[in-house]
Amino acid sequence: MAAIEKDATFAGRSGYDTWVFGILKYKILDIMRYQKRQGHLQPLDEEGDDEVIDRQFRKNGRWEAHSRPANWGDPDAVVESQHFWRVFDACMIALPENAARVFSLRELMGLSTEEICRLLEIRENNCWVILHRARLRLRQCIEKGWLEGETS
Repeated sequence: MAAIEKDATFAGRSGYDTWVFGILKYKILDIMRYQKRQGHLQPLDEEGDDEVIDRQFRKNGRWEAHSRPANWGDPDAVVESQHFWRVFDACMIALPENAARVFSLRELMGLSTEEICRLLEIRENNCWVILHRARLRLRQCIEKGWLEGETS
């Protein structure tokens, strides 16, 4: 709503999408700061289902054959696909709340790990673990929804 209300103030110094994401970024950060002041922002807990992620790797750290990333095709074509973005949105919603929060702050809003840790009051190594898990879950979900959805 803020972007629509302030549309006339768009000066064109950046891309329109970048400008809208900037507004979104600050609105979300404002809400998170407000929740923190009110005591409603819960600290992130460690996720308990490490086994699912650990099964994707061998003891030497290499991918299990069944867990290797699939070929998604031409990246430029993928990001232009509305189906892909519907799958991505559904996969983001399916992520645990803490993983979605950290992933969004880092990958969609461009915050540094240091900023995320300060904002969410977590340790850097915890942040990297959460990001790693979120990326693995998203990859698995997107491959299922995107690749399998394309053939059906």
